[in-house]
Amino acid sequence: MNKNLQCFLVFVVGLAVFHYAIFPIFTPKEVGWILNRYVYYLLFIAYLIITHLVLRLKPSIAMMALFVMVLGYYFYQSILFPPIPWTLFITYMVMWSIGTFLYVSQDAETFREFRKPIVKTIVGEYKFAQIVVMIAMPILVGFATYKSIYPDYQEPVELRTVHPAPPATTKVHGKTYPLESTNNPFRIDEQDNYKDSFPFLDAEKHEYMKYVTEGGTIFFQNCHYCHGDQLNGLGMFSHVFNPTPANFIDPGTIAMLQESFLFWRVAKGGPGLPNESTPWSSSMPPWEEHLKTDEIWKVILFEYWYTGWHPRTFGTEGSVAGSEGEE
Repeated sequence: MNKNLQCFLVFVVGLAVFHYAIFPIFTPKEVGWILNRYVYYLLFIAYLIITHLVLRLKPSIAMMALFVMVLGYYFYQSILFPPIPWTLFITYMVMWSIGTFLYVSQDAETFREFRKPIVKTIVGEYKFAQIVVMIAMPILVGFATYKSIYPDYQEPVELRTVHPAPPATTKVHGKTYPLESTNNPFRIDEQDNYKDSFPFLDAEKHEYMKYVTEGGTIFFQNCHYCHGDQLNGLGMFSHVFNPTPANFIDPGTIAMLQESFLFWRVAKGGPGLPNESTPWSSSMPPWEEHLKTDEIWKVILFEYWYTGWHPRTFGTEGSVAGSEGEE
């Protein structure tokens, strides 16, 4: 039997046996000093060296280059953990290929020996190899094309945006609202000035608390099942959602947002989110289908009153309501 064919069979059969029979042994849930991926990889390389020495096999330069490329691909694809991004994988394989090419082209004699089996296969001196290549290449290209266009039903891997960028405008109940300039109508005084703190004035406190109470009633009728009695995202149904409902007590949620943002999110719910908020978009329903516009604003008013946060406005930071907020 041809020496190169023997080398090829030793490599392919050994890789199959190691990967499917031995690799699972070296990848337990609890990784140790011995039972780990890298020891397994070194054992496979040791197997190749020892087998070639015992059988007195000397692969050609071209066969050695093939082995090195497959070993590199196998390492970055199956051994290295955690897995690396595809772009980084391509970068490493290009560097690996350059190193391999530099080795086989280190001098004229080595490069001539590397090219010899390739040239003889192309011109037809190696008939069997030529037939195998001519059959295998179209099959591999077809398989790669099939894999690239076949639909992938796995969830996308891009990072999920917690607070996606809102649109410039949103349409609720037939009316268009520019989110940059829209304010909660229940925070505007007689002079049409927007106020982000509470209560506004002692004289206004009664009317303000009336709106807060109405918003709280709506919240506990519709929202507390998921967002919780204490607005901490721990409602009775919260455990079934991924991600869990928003925790309004957390300073990273409504304290960082404008009320117009909340208005858009509550009105449109999960179905109205842009693509960057996937995978696992919000499970919140579009409340514009169940609540009136004023009711949505009152719920938002109640959420800020209950948590003690002030809504953000342009040019200001979200802040905690101090002792002057609730007396």
